[in-house]
Amino acid sequence: MERRVRHALEVARAYSSWNRVDDAQAVLLDAEQMAPEQVRHHFLSRQLALTWVRRQRGKPSAELVGLARRLKVLD
Repeated sequence: MERRVRHALEVARAYSSWNRVDDAQAVLLDAEQMAPEQVRHHFLSRQLALTWVRRQRGKPSAELVGLARRLKVLD
């Protein structure tokens, strides 16, 4: 399971670097479904969520805000 989550995080990072943020968020949310504790405590997932929140113009989506709060990136 740990390898699957790590792979999903790397895929999400790749999608994000290609500016395919919606795909990246979907992959990260799927990884969170598989192993919420691993995703919550992994540096890469927290970094991705924080980057996505900061890049948003205007108000971020409720899904993104929820993810960021679960990862303790937002209050």
